[in-house]
Amino acid sequence: MITLQNDRLTVQINEQLGAEIAQISVNGSELLAYYDWDSPVAVGRSTSYGKHRHDWLSEYRGGWQFLIPNAGPECEVDGVNLPFHGEWSRTHVDVVAHTESMVRVRAGTRLPITVTREISLRTNPDRVEITTTVHNPSTESTSFIWGEHPAFRASDGDLVDLPTTNVADASGSPLGVWPLAESDRLDVIDDKAPHESVHFITDLDCGWAALRRSDIGVAMAWEARDFPHVWLWRENGSKGFPFYGRASLVAIEPACTWPGLGLAEARRRGQAIDLAAGQSRSTTMSLTPFVPTNARVSKVTVDGHITFGS
Repeated sequence: MITLQNDRLTVQINEQLGAEIAQISVNGSELLAYYDWDSPVAVGRSTSYGKHRHDWLSEYRGGWQFLIPNAGPECEVDGVNLPFHGEWSRTHVDVVAHTESMVRVRAGTRLPITVTREISLRTNPDRVEITTTVHNPSTESTSFIWGEHPAFRASDGDLVDLPTTNVADASGSPLGVWPLAESDRLDVIDDKAPHESVHFITDLDCGWAALRRSDIGVAMAWEARDFPHVWLWRENGSKGFPFYGRASLVAIEPACTWPGLGLAEARRRGQAIDLAAGQSRSTTMSLTPFVPTNARVSKVTVDGHITFGS
């Protein structure tokens, strides 16, 4: 693990799994859901499960992954098979710079794309800031999809704040406007019964979200032009592979596509991001911890400014 640290924040990063963030702690309080399981055995320690999705999930213990050039099911594009959630999040990255409060890593993908990701600790306010640059080093144009995949510890009664916009279910069928009607509210965490669900919060004007836990709040902000949608995944005690009833988390995932159908379908729908030969594209997002109150979060900026109220 690579460790970044300042007076309040500690971040641990796994360079063997696409610079996955395994830990973000604030004065000892852990923000991310992360489980130190021996089983299921990770594909990197054994043999393939025979399915890309199972291989990816065999190494999943929570934390925060970056998904590129694919997100969702495996698919074939330009004659290349892309695995579930893209191969970058399972790639051993190269560390190109490292200080006490910053690490910059780099690795390629199966498409003509290289990814540079810089994870930094900032102050005033204390926050984690991530800048990602995608570059096409080839003489041909290409396209990709990308998404952030952070999973947070959550308990019964914790609250999720998002901008008011449309909500769809896992199949893409519209359900209404966030946070939905009282009987179907998605903003309140419920850990009383086993369940797993995925919803899509679509067409955001502003890129932000917040989780108000009883002990500490977590606010995220990003550029909506890069991630205009959110995949909201809620998992609590569901049976079977890979969790076997042991996980309780909420993942708030900024994404450039919806529903989660993979790059081939995103290209068909016009949701993929085009990258000409020699072109680069960069985006920055942040995570800012805060002291929660009864007031909902109504806006977050990448520099860590949080607005409360209706």
